[in-house]
Amino acid sequence: MFPFLIIFPILFTLSSSTPLEEFLGSRSTDDYNIHAVLVAGSNTYDNYHHQADVCHAYQVLRNHGVPIENIILMIYDDIANNSKNPYPGKIFNVPFGPDVYAGLLKDYTGMELTPENFLGVLKGDKDLAAKGKKVLTSGPNDHVFIYCANHGATGLIGFPTGALSSDDLNKALVYMHEHKMYDKLVFYLEACNSGSMFENILPDNINIYATTSANSVELSYACYCDEPEFHTCLGDDYSVSWLYNSDFNDLAIETLEQQFKYVVEGTIKSHPQQFGQKSIASLNVGQFLGENTSSKIHAARSYPKDFVNSRDVPLVMLRRKIERTDDAAEAAVLAKELQTLIDGRRFLEASMENIVSQLCFNGYCSDVEKILSTQQPLVNHSTYSKVAKKFQSSCLNLGIHTDGMKFMYVFANLVESNNFTESTLNRFLADLEKACNDHIVNHKFKAII
Repeated sequence: MFPFLIIFPILFTLSSSTPLEEFLGSRSTDDYNIHAVLVAGSNTYDNYHHQADVCHAYQVLRNHGVPIENIILMIYDDIANNSKNPYPGKIFNVPFGPDVYAGLLKDYTGMELTPENFLGVLKGDKDLAAKGKKVLTSGPNDHVFIYCANHGATGLIGFPTGALSSDDLNKALVYMHEHKMYDKLVFYLEACNSGSMFENILPDNINIYATTSANSVELSYACYCDEPEFHTCLGDDYSVSWLYNSDFNDLAIETLEQQFKYVVEGTIKSHPQQFGQKSIASLNVGQFLGENTSSKIHAARSYPKDFVNSRDVPLVMLRRKIERTDDAAEAAVLAKELQTLIDGRRFLEASMENIVSQLCFNGYCSDVEKILSTQQPLVNHSTYSKVAKKFQSSCLNLGIHTDGMKFMYVFANLVESNNFTESTLNRFLADLEKACNDHIVNHKFKAII
């Protein structure tokens, strides 16, 4: 045993640089409660992978002892009993794995899955609570875990009814901090361009640690896409990695940083990122996912080899169905569906080029090709949020037409290329609405997936 005079200087040194609880890596759950919000931000059978990821996350939390009443689950819930599902009433996140749909208590389903309700949940909205809906009730000593699996774009994550901007999300997180709704918060995000939701906007001094499936300019990838029975993808590269890691490790010992390193090594097709207060990564995963010893959800992991970028899953699956069918009539129906999808995407690509050209003609840029071919870092999140909302309201609902998300970087480029004042921004928004009407809306276009 060390003499007190030897230990005391050591403790003093630690306390002056790192909170003792972070140095020790864990603390008793008697000091805090764990609250979690889980969101699968898409619908339709082609997006099976998002709902499967989130269902699996629910099982991880429950298996590690997080009480049901402390978990808020937002899921459209159109996969388990979908007519295309070969196993009615069940969802699988990995081949030959367990049913991750079993025992779910769903709080927001169908058209309740909106950006507004998600923000209301995070803020503990009293109007939602008055309607009998669950919202966060966490307090200043509690730990909050948020996990979302969505489609994404520059500064946006998708919901079936629209898209949520990075500006609105981060304002909600700051609100939570200002209203003492947590002691520490961890956010895991699965989406294309997911790094752009936190880059250049998430403060590093409000006790939030976030990781994302991709950086700000790259796609996120679905995996386990070559299971002939399912005709869809069962999971996502980043999500499967952190979920598998959580299944098989002692979360009372493993740190968030150790889990992140595992995820980086296991995510093949994109580059997971860290944001916010990175010192929180020294804490144990169990402080956010539960520290109880878990029964393993999988007997073993079959490493995914078949990856499809999340935006192209419908396209790839249709092509594979055509290749596999021996029924000429079915092949003809599928081929027509595929051609409609391709035509829609081509129309949207041409329309976006025309919209940018018109905006450049109006003086907002000098080089159409540069706006279309480069991706500037998003810094002015607030202005971009206004532009993205105008595009969604006047041009294209990105919650329905998710392929349109891949072009949203052009508006980030335009925002970053212009030093908008209030008046010039209003003029730009009016010109954007006119360009949308000229090249998309008045063409009565409805085919984009």
